[in-house]
Amino acid sequence: MRRMWSAWGAVLALLGGGCDAIDLSGVTQRNAKTRVRPEPPGEHCRFGGQAVQSGLDLDRDGLLDDAEVTATDYICAAALPEVSTRTRPEPHGANCALGGQAIQSGLDLDANGQLDDAEVTATDYVCATTVANVLLRVRPVSPGAQCALGGQVTHAGHDANANGLLEDEEVSREVLACDEPASVLSRMRSIPAFTAPCDGDENGGSAVEAGVDLNGDTALEPSEVEATGYACGIEPSELKARHQTEPAGSHCARGGTRVDFFQDSNHDGTPDPGGFTSTVYVCHSIRVHDGMFVVTSPVDLVALEGVTHLRGELRISAPTLTDASLPALSVIQGALTVVANSSLRRLSLPALRFVGGDVAVRSNARLDSLTLGTAASAPLWVERSLLVEDNPLLPTLEGLAAVQPRDSITLRANDSLVEPGQLSFVTVLQGSVLFQDNLQVKRTPFVHLTRVHGDVRITNNSLLTAPFGLEQLTSVDGTLELKNNALLEQLAPLGQLTSVGQLELIGNPRLENTVGLDKLTFAGSIHLQGNTGLLSAGDMPLLQRVDEGFFVRFNAQLQRVHRLPQLRGTGAVTLTVNDALTSLEGFSRVTWLHTLEVLGNKQLATLGDLSALRELRFLNLQGNPALTGFNLGELARVTDDFVVVDNAKLPTCLATALAANVFQGDPLGGVHIFNNDDATPCP
Repeated sequence: MRRMWSAWGAVLALLGGGCDAIDLSGVTQRNAKTRVRPEPPGEHCRFGGQAVQSGLDLDRDGLLDDAEVTATDYICAAALPEVSTRTRPEPHGANCALGGQAIQSGLDLDANGQLDDAEVTATDYVCATTVANVLLRVRPVSPGAQCALGGQVTHAGHDANANGLLEDEEVSREVLACDEPASVLSRMRSIPAFTAPCDGDENGGSAVEAGVDLNGDTALEPSEVEATGYACGIEPSELKARHQTEPAGSHCARGGTRVDFFQDSNHDGTPDPGGFTSTVYVCHSIRVHDGMFVVTSPVDLVALEGVTHLRGELRISAPTLTDASLPALSVIQGALTVVANSSLRRLSLPALRFVGGDVAVRSNARLDSLTLGTAASAPLWVERSLLVEDNPLLPTLEGLAAVQPRDSITLRANDSLVEPGQLSFVTVLQGSVLFQDNLQVKRTPFVHLTRVHGDVRITNNSLLTAPFGLEQLTSVDGTLELKNNALLEQLAPLGQLTSVGQLELIGNPRLENTVGLDKLTFAGSIHLQGNTGLLSAGDMPLLQRVDEGFFVRFNAQLQRVHRLPQLRGTGAVTLTVNDALTSLEGFSRVTWLHTLEVLGNKQLATLGDLSALRELRFLNLQGNPALTGFNLGELARVTDDFVVVDNAKLPTCLATALAANVFQGDPLGGVHIFNNDDATPCP
């Protein structure tokens, strides 16, 4: 304390002496400055924060420069809640068809080291699949730019580390599927009197029906009906329908549409007191993936889990795939092609209701189980054609009972096919039917087919003894061909057939006659060829017209063409190399022909069975060694060609006389008579 006062005493002494005062005008004050900078997590702040730096603004530029910083204080952030996860078993159901795990995640807000129920903000599902070591992860997508109404994104891949979880680096296929509203339609239609389920009501009633507009044509087709009710004794004009959204619950697990039908006799838009009411539910969860989808591996197939509508084509061609099961897929707006899957054993799409193109299941060497749609539920409408071909181990088509193609059906070269099932919804086809090279099948599956606008070809089916399954067929606009069926011996199942564009019976060695075509009235043409066991042809009691011709060729044992009592005319009768043919009684009422052609029939002695024939354009008789006379007493005119050649027993003079009487063409260019019997005189 003494030293301090000594110093102040010296200062006072100077000030009190005679010296001038000290000049402080040149001393300038420097302002103190601070600045704040983010502080990353590190040694000063574990979770980051802010660095508050301070010092004098020595250069008086109004800023605290780095060189001016003399002190730094830190304001550190508190620890952030950690992200936690937990795993729960997920049962079989909407989120995982085969069960799996629910991976729940969120912030551990209370820092208790575990994820509580209230802290869960997101759930991913890791689902079991039918493919060994392949997992599926399903993540919900919130409504937004990707999916206006929300949806899901699925990831699939191999569980490389076998930990039961699908990690990001294991994902090899991603599929986005967006939720879209389904368009539900309804209709009312009449039920005739005394028709089930109104069979006790003489006034009949109404069926009330509802379903999803699968093909987008704004009309409820029979194949789209999912729910039905009945109002007996009430006309459709007395009924109205009201649609309401049905939330997820007991009626529809994922929601749908409630359709209330009610009686409104006075048409005021409200239900009649005490009148008929009925409610049906159309349950739907439309989850749409846009674009063509190609499956080349099991992982690709698994990634489609949960997709209900595919806006494009589905093509499955995966050599290592053994089981192709898509239980949720109901609509494919393009084609479905399953081809060259050398390991595939099972193909199952039980919910499928609509395919906008062809369905082709072809060249799957080990396929032995095939299910498309569920017949007990509703038909599977195929906008174009069905083709099942070259699946050598496929034993049955019973899993196709729901299929209803618009165009054509091809069932070919399925060597193990024994039970073809019944395509019960197939009644009319705009295209054709090909049933060929099925070595073990004994009948066709077309039990309700009535009309085919194209062809029906039943060819080379080794055990087929008759065209069983075609008992309802009435009309074929194109060709009805039964060809090279080794055991075919009868045509009785065609007993309802009334009209055919072209009937071809070719190369069926066990077929002895054509009995069974009892209702056939019209044929564009009839071809009987190469049926080595055929003894008689005809037996068509109602046949009236054969426009193009009746062609009988190379039937070695054929003895007669008979029992065509209504046939009056045809374009042509061509008889070629039928070695045992002796009788043409079936043509006895024919009065006109375009062409009569008789070639190489060894035992045919006369044409007298055509005694009613009056008019021809072309007559061609060649190589009939037993022919001795014409006996065409009514023939009055042959206009274009008269050819009688190489008939060893036919007197030439008979031929020249007939030509002179009936031929009306150019005698120099149109008459050809030679190599007949020149020795026998005429009476």
